[in-house]
Amino acid sequence: MIADLKFALRMLAKAPGFTIVAILTLALGIGANSAIFSVIDAALLQALPFPEPRQLVAIWSQTTRENSEKETESVPDYADLRDQSETLSALAAYTRTGAVLNRTEESRQLYGLAVTSDIFPALGVSPARGRVYTRENDNIDARVLVLTDYAWKTLFNADPDIVGKQISLSWRSYTVLGIMPPGFQFPVESRRVDYLEPLHPVVPEWVNNRDAHFISMVGRLKPGVTIQQCDAEMRTIAARLAQQYPKSNMNRSERVFSLHNDIVGDVRPALLTILAAVVFVLLIACANVANLLLARATARRREIAIRTALGASRARIVRQLLGEGFLLSIFGAAGGLLLAGWGMDLLRGFGPQDVPRIGQIAINGPVFAFTFVAAVFSTLVFALVPALQVTRPNVNESLQEGGRGAIGPESNRLRRLLVITQVALSLLLLASAGLLIKSFANLRAAKPGFEPSHALVAGFILPKAKYPEPEQHRQFFEQILLKLAALPGVEAAGAAFPMPFSNNDSSSTFSIVGQPPRPTGQELEASHLTITPDYFRAMGTPLLSGRIFNSHDTNDSAPVVIVNDVFAKKYFRGKSAIGQQITLNHGENEKPTPPKEIVGIVGGSRHQSLATEPLPEFYIPASQDPSRRMDVVIRTRAIEPSGLQASLRNIVHEFDKDLFVPTLEPLEKRIGATLAQPRFNMFLLGTFATVAMILAGIGIYGVIAYTVAQRTKEIGIRMALGAQRIDMLTMILWQSFSVIAIGLIAGILGALAVTRLMSSQLYNVSTNDVSIYAIVVIVLSGAALIATYFPARRAMAVDPMVALRYE
Repeated sequence: MIADLKFALRMLAKAPGFTIVAILTLALGIGANSAIFSVIDAALLQALPFPEPRQLVAIWSQTTRENSEKETESVPDYADLRDQSETLSALAAYTRTGAVLNRTEESRQLYGLAVTSDIFPALGVSPARGRVYTRENDNIDARVLVLTDYAWKTLFNADPDIVGKQISLSWRSYTVLGIMPPGFQFPVESRRVDYLEPLHPVVPEWVNNRDAHFISMVGRLKPGVTIQQCDAEMRTIAARLAQQYPKSNMNRSERVFSLHNDIVGDVRPALLTILAAVVFVLLIACANVANLLLARATARRREIAIRTALGASRARIVRQLLGEGFLLSIFGAAGGLLLAGWGMDLLRGFGPQDVPRIGQIAINGPVFAFTFVAAVFSTLVFALVPALQVTRPNVNESLQEGGRGAIGPESNRLRRLLVITQVALSLLLLASAGLLIKSFANLRAAKPGFEPSHALVAGFILPKAKYPEPEQHRQFFEQILLKLAALPGVEAAGAAFPMPFSNNDSSSTFSIVGQPPRPTGQELEASHLTITPDYFRAMGTPLLSGRIFNSHDTNDSAPVVIVNDVFAKKYFRGKSAIGQQITLNHGENEKPTPPKEIVGIVGGSRHQSLATEPLPEFYIPASQDPSRRMDVVIRTRAIEPSGLQASLRNIVHEFDKDLFVPTLEPLEKRIGATLAQPRFNMFLLGTFATVAMILAGIGIYGVIAYTVAQRTKEIGIRMALGAQRIDMLTMILWQSFSVIAIGLIAGILGALAVTRLMSSQLYNVSTNDVSIYAIVVIVLSGAALIATYFPARRAMAVDPMVALRYE
């Protein structure tokens, strides 16, 4: 074997041009596969970084009325599920929170997680320093927290004595109980977490409200318990709760998922689609190298036949040819790893951050193993078939072919098959990329319902310790918005919560005054926002009828509400919504609120994603329902008004010099964040499809050029007998396009079947979109025409006398 590899190395060194082209082609295909596999490995294959990760489950509420499988839960329902479960060893509830680190040299925005104490046994994680809080701390008076290792090192300079000390978050003192170990991250797929604190102090007003659905749940199965058993138990408990609390729990159930599958479920189809694409690119690269090897081996057929006649066995010759292919694949794999390293840097920097653990992709053991397997696979694909082809046992025929420089029919058929494969795979990739490009264009063109350009947003959360009263919230936002609106270059300033595209949402059930009461569990429901009067002007949301809120809508005036057109059409069909009244429904022990009169109708807005149609929404004036958390929206005349951030800071600090002032960001940036995943998919698949088309074009050029070279004598005879140059061009083009047409037909049939798997990734695009297939066929045919034209021109330029003396 060593001797065969040495001989193969000498043979490759004698043909440096062929060797370099083959290695670069394989490096491109293998490198793309290794880079994408590193993402697959990090996101889909690696186990979660917790003990016994297979026992971890995510539990979501399911609302049968809306056929929704993943809804958040309320704290009382969580407590009942936890206490009544016999299949879970621990069940924890959590929600995102945030605070400002103050009483330091510089205030810092921290990102936290409000969790019940069961999170630590559920995840099976212990602190590296100190201790964690226990169930005794699950009360509204607890003021303790646990820092993550990242926050401890970056915010507190890895102070070894931090445990037991007091720190100030949003003007409340907290005792640091412990430090989590390095690398701890939960939720795994989300942005960083700086601290964990007990859930109850964060939301004291909601801990006893079954209508307040805002928490997520994670649990750990007892040993030997399956997900199916836990799922059945959760459904049973949920059914009991629905009977016990029909007003809040009717039509609600529970679903249990593997935590790993729950995390990767949304990105799995896209990643597998991209992996399939790079595998196709590798196959096309292998077809190119197979053509090169077939041409090289055909040129050596006389040599191989002589060696066979002298006694060399077919297995021996095949082994030597496979040795050359193996060396090419190993060198290609080495170059591929180098390209993959660069590709990983790009993926970490520009990939969508909602891909789980994308920051952890690296060339590790599994990636090395995958690259080696890809190299071996490549050898079998591109080296074995040519080796078997040129070592067929008919020595006499081989000697005759070699003597006259002809090419056998088997070689022609194999080359045609390779070209057909390349064209078919290229068309499949181009069609898939075309569908994603059109889908992304449709998403970009989708109207959000407001005008995001020239709008800047900053999220404020007033510290509860300093601003406990709703009147203080109202005064703060009224004063700063009034001053912001008066700044030069500012057209309007408003505020709202929850803001569209802020990853927050809020909904309420309600009843319409004058209509009969609806049965329990079938109440009307809509999203709602708390807004200031100039919010619609600042957002560019059109007023369709009625009026917007004004200074006369105060806490002492009649309650009012504005609805969107989706709300009006759904709940007031054929009637005017203006002047109608609605009553918000609250928990079973809450007093009913006074009816609110609908005074205006605005256009519908998309809230979470451009791919989601506007839902029914109503808007409540902040003067009648103040909130300490609001997103301020400033509409400007300039795209980037200079000094606006400093003006915002000055205005806020005039009101309270100690308040943290967040950074203004364009509203378009928030919307763009929701497009990161489809943009990423489109870019990668488009890139791989372009590479595939180029490789296919190179392959077509190589085959036609080789065919013309081998048929030089035949072409000379034809021209000597009177054939015109245009006849030679027509012959070459016809033979080329007859093969390409078969590849196009095969590719279209394959694309029609395969692209159906992409339907969940498309927006307003059919997988059978005729325009996409027409464009792809034209583009690929044009590339094939260019690849065929230049060898055909050489055939036209053949001198009959030179051709007759050929060889």
